Amino acid sequence: MENMEEKIIESARQMFLEYGYKNTNMSLIAQKAGINRTTLHYYYNTKEKMFHAVFGQIVETFLPQIQDILKQDIEFFLKCEAIIDIYFQIFIHNPSLPKFILDEINRDVENITTVAYSIGFETYIDTIIEIIDKEVEKGTIKQVPIYYFIMTFISQITFPFMAKNIIEYILIKDNKTLNDILEGWKKIIIMQMRTLLEK
Repeated sequence: MENMEEKIIESARQMFLEYGYKNTNMSLIAQKAGINRTTLHYYYNTKEKMFHAVFGQIVETFLPQIQDILKQDIEFFLKCEAIIDIYFQIFIHNPSLPKFILDEINRDVENITTVAYSIGFETYIDTIIEIIDKEVEKGTIKQVPIYYFIMTFISQITFPFMAKNIIEYILIKDNKTLNDILEGWKKIIIMQMRTLLEK
């Protein structure tokens, strides 16, 4: 049987992803976990601490995998493909996650950045910058501002999940879902990255 803290975190994760931070309260989380407020407060006495734990757990589910890929001695765009696969799998299993993160960035960018950096996200960004700088030095890609790279990469990965309902509505006539076209979309993302970066 899962321990109580794991049960609370999972319940809070579901509530935050479904309703967002603003519309989730401690009573809802306690109810979802099947416990009373007193028990919940024993583990997490504020919603903010609960959010830190939940967001930290979400990031920690994929950050080590991405760090492992970044360390591999493989061609730059193959790394991009492998990282896209990880993001797609995370978003397939947590379709509300992109909207949740965007909402939290708009609600309190300093807070979500602090939480992300406290669990190693800054190292992740630094590693990406270091890899890009090395590729530029080797002459395999051209130098572009890092923010263009990040904006292109992240927006192309997250948008299909943000717009899932309208995309699947369009796909009805072909009897397809978003998941059915993700492999093709990955190829388009890589093509866009090559257009942005290749000399």
